Amino acid sequence: MLHQIWKPLAAGIAATVMTVGTATAQTELTYSSWLPWTHPVNEAIYIPWMEAIEKESEGRIVFKRLPKPVTDPTGHLDAVRTGQADVAFSVHGYSRGQFAPYIFGEFPFLGDSAEASSIAFQRTHEKFFADKDLYKGVHIIGVNLHGPGQVHHSKMNMTKPEDFAGQKFRTGGPIPLAIVEAWGGVSIRQPAPKSYEILSAGIADGILFVWESLPSFKITELVPYSTTMPGGWYNSSHYLMMNQAAYDRLSPEDKAIIDKYSGEAYAKMAGAGWDKINAWGLEEAKKAGNTIIEASPELQAALKELNETFIADYISQASSFGLDGQEVLDFFMGEVAKINAM
Repeated sequence: MLHQIWKPLAAGIAATVMTVGTATAQTELTYSSWLPWTHPVNEAIYIPWMEAIEKESEGRIVFKRLPKPVTDPTGHLDAVRTGQADVAFSVHGYSRGQFAPYIFGEFPFLGDSAEASSIAFQRTHEKFFADKDLYKGVHIIGVNLHGPGQVHHSKMNMTKPEDFAGQKFRTGGPIPLAIVEAWGGVSIRQPAPKSYEILSAGIADGILFVWESLPSFKITELVPYSTTMPGGWYNSSHYLMMNQAAYDRLSPEDKAIIDKYSGEAYAKMAGAGWDKINAWGLEEAKKAGNTIIEASPELQAALKELNETFIADYISQASSFGLDGQEVLDFFMGEVAKINAM
């Protein structure tokens, strides 16, 4: 919960940090991360985001990085809403019903650059979703995508849809699950931090992950066969949020600083961070001598056909949110193309 750091002056009532000849109120915001603070995602995105705000505010805003998460990964939306933490990031897929309009952020072929797709995703959010009151009780900082996810396997590359039959893959969101099951594979539903355990024990044969996650979860050598898809087999959409009451209590000057690092500025920072750590993960796989191939024309055609069903379902369901699903998708892909052309 947001609280003031009370530094007693006379009766201990004013919140102050003394500077030369002046007194400046300091606000401490607690940040709960369900990833270790040494994880590349935190080091490349969320720590720099916090440090930029601390510097811009000249120390008026400070973030307290909690040593342990206040809840499991799926519980952070409620944790921020109820004030157990002031700031956290989460995944739209963890609250699929509430965030159904964002499901297209998991689709295949969204692009090879997380920065471009994240900026486009933020613009799509602002144009179509910002007025839908989907983030009840929290102040949304921004949204982003984690970049193209790929298929990694312990024993073989995937060359045709039939190769998935009977293979057990750890999957995250509903789109990776749908891809695996559509071609006769078995979905293993376990949190990402369990990846090493289930792969090393043979519970899963493979995994759908971005490149960053291979070295981050120490599974590079457990899945030495990677099959890449241009534009990605899938993606994942994330959001950074702040407790609404905590935001409301900030001074106008400090709100302006939070706002400066929100929206498209946040999306650009997050996307660029993901591009950096995904490039690192790919390089680590190459250093390990992993076998990396591009999906065959047969696989690409099969995924495009499957993606048509995802698109049709999205267009059908979007109307229940008062949205034209085709317009949403066309706008997003148009923004990706515009950004990539710059």
